[in-house]
Amino acid sequence: MTLSTETTIGELGIAMGLIETEIDHIVAELGREPNRVELAIFAGMWSEHCSYKSTRELLGTLPTTGDRVLAGPGAHAGAVDVGEGWALAFKIESHNHPSAVEPYQGAATGVGGILRDVVAQGARPVAVMDALCFGDPETPRTRWLQDGVVAGIGGYGNSYGVPNVGGVTVYDQRYEGNPLVNALAAGLVRHDRMRTAAATGPGNALLIVGATTGRDGILGAAFASEELGEDHEHAARRSHVQVGDPFMGKKLMQAMLSLEDGLVACQDLGACGIACATSEMAAAGGSGFDVDLAAVPQREAGMEPFEILLSESQERFMLVVERDQVDVALAHFRAHGVHAAVCGSVTDSGRLRVHHGGETVVDLPAVFVADGTPPQVWDRGSLPTPIAYPGFAAPADLGAVLLDLLGTPGIADVSWLYERYDQTVGNRTVRGPGQGEAAVQKLPGSAAGYAISLVGDGTRCNADPHLGTQSLLGEAVRNLACVGATAVAVSDGINAGSPSNPAEFTRLAETIRGLGDGLRTLGIPVTGGNCSLYNESPSGPIPPTPIIGVIGVIDDITTIPSPAMTPGEVLLLMGTPPRDPGLSTYGRLMTGSEGPAPVVDLEADRRLAAFLVAQSALGRIRTAKDAGSGGLAVALAKLAIRSRIGVDVGGDWSDWALFGEGSGMAWATAGEDEAGSIVEAGAESGVRVERIGTVSGPRFVISGVIDLSLNELTTAYFGGRE
Repeated sequence: MTLSTETTIGELGIAMGLIETEIDHIVAELGREPNRVELAIFAGMWSEHCSYKSTRELLGTLPTTGDRVLAGPGAHAGAVDVGEGWALAFKIESHNHPSAVEPYQGAATGVGGILRDVVAQGARPVAVMDALCFGDPETPRTRWLQDGVVAGIGGYGNSYGVPNVGGVTVYDQRYEGNPLVNALAAGLVRHDRMRTAAATGPGNALLIVGATTGRDGILGAAFASEELGEDHEHAARRSHVQVGDPFMGKKLMQAMLSLEDGLVACQDLGACGIACATSEMAAAGGSGFDVDLAAVPQREAGMEPFEILLSESQERFMLVVERDQVDVALAHFRAHGVHAAVCGSVTDSGRLRVHHGGETVVDLPAVFVADGTPPQVWDRGSLPTPIAYPGFAAPADLGAVLLDLLGTPGIADVSWLYERYDQTVGNRTVRGPGQGEAAVQKLPGSAAGYAISLVGDGTRCNADPHLGTQSLLGEAVRNLACVGATAVAVSDGINAGSPSNPAEFTRLAETIRGLGDGLRTLGIPVTGGNCSLYNESPSGPIPPTPIIGVIGVIDDITTIPSPAMTPGEVLLLMGTPPRDPGLSTYGRLMTGSEGPAPVVDLEADRRLAAFLVAQSALGRIRTAKDAGSGGLAVALAKLAIRSRIGVDVGGDWSDWALFGEGSGMAWATAGEDEAGSIVEAGAESGVRVERIGTVSGPRFVISGVIDLSLNELTTAYFGGRE
């Protein structure tokens, strides 16, 4: 990008992504026209990616407080009390557009960026999870994107030394032109070691530490706030994509977390780089900065001021250090093999002043830069009413239907994908991918632990964004309960199309409304997250796709259910099989129609979750699996495949009872001596529990309507790979 002197400020601002009313607002507030460097800062900081100008009011309706919340929205990462003086810092971020253009580096730097958010909170990263949405799995483009994204996630996380403990992968042709790459990171920190971004103390030093600053990723935040056009793979787009170095990232993490004395505030350098970090740190602390760009270590000669300020080079932090501890801090970072330099100081002016070559190139109110974006107001439109599936007779061979569902992308095995990730580094993971319904890790030196569930699906929300988001919340809570964990907090990633389209803005608003209503029903707060808009390509917008990460706490990890059944256990059905043909993979398979809204009952999910946690804590539940995509039959088949053992189920089953999708349903197993007690406890807790079968043998049998060998199930699920 060239800051031409031949164009007006208005023309240049619009070319950078600002709109006319925002430019007018800047001029009115400053009482002058911004210079070209200042204008570039506003273009980045007031982009959708950084300012949330289209969603701030919507997100402000979400519940954000709770007994365990230690840091909420606006912090580096949300943080919750997980027991024994430990906090778990966690957050979701998206890297969708960079991954569409350059899948390896887009995904790798997405992981690197979210890890730095956790480190900035003072936490040592202990887990990464990813949510990936791709188009048709058979197309060359999807295979190219998938291979690059998976390699990028693994390449960064494995080298950094953080385990990838699970995630979700969705395939839908509506993501063909605009894939989604969302990552969640979590880290542990003692309560008294959590850090802030608030810069205070006039005269304290501003340090930049980590990698040198180059020209990669300049105005990447603005690029992330645009729709992808026909030229989205063009080299000009790729210049917006950052390049990661996980080995430098790991050294920097170690240096950051071992810095003991003199640290006042810190912030990682991500979107909009130095411009973002300095303005936000000053705004948070009610202070200002004087910054000298010549002191910033640079890896390319001749960088212009706006390039240094807006560079999104990876593996960098900005710190405020007490003035008498500067030499100690510089020596500390250099001893860890990372660059460190004093590049400014804190002032009490409230202004961001930036100097370069003896010239003041920026002089702006820090709060105005960081928080002054005018809200973007969009029109709302009407959404089509979800239509029931066309009537059809139940197929004669329900076993064949089950095999078809097990092989459906999004249900079928993806172990070939996540096996490329290190899942156990750090020796903290108790349950990883394929070992249960949620990831489980232990607290240091303790029997207590925590669990993480990550869910996401655009199909449910395209039919009805409000109910679809609640359906996902219910699924995440059930997942946690199946490993004995009580849900305590959420981080969300909201992915949507262009808000300038009234229908797409309405879908976005309804998604967030559904999230808020669901959280209030379940009594769970949100501690932060991410909104990614303008996820559109010439082939159209993506379906609204919330990615929801939920943290649960476990008092004693020795009581959590096993991931696998064993012979002789009693099979229990919890909840009521669906009777109504709500939105389901089965309905789409049989009709080719998207179908009606999902069936949601969050009160049933809440009761089931509390019941499963209580019974697990008593040691009664041997294994548990909730019913999600594909319904009860698919859930039980996956459990049988994972356990390598068959089941014999009784009862009267219709096709919708087998394959319908709803709320409040799970399978569990128990010993013969405990099954009766669980049934009785269910009646007292308002949860229907039925003793319905046994675990044994080599076949999967459901009451005369399905009779398949384990080999048939396995072949369908693994696609012949195992």
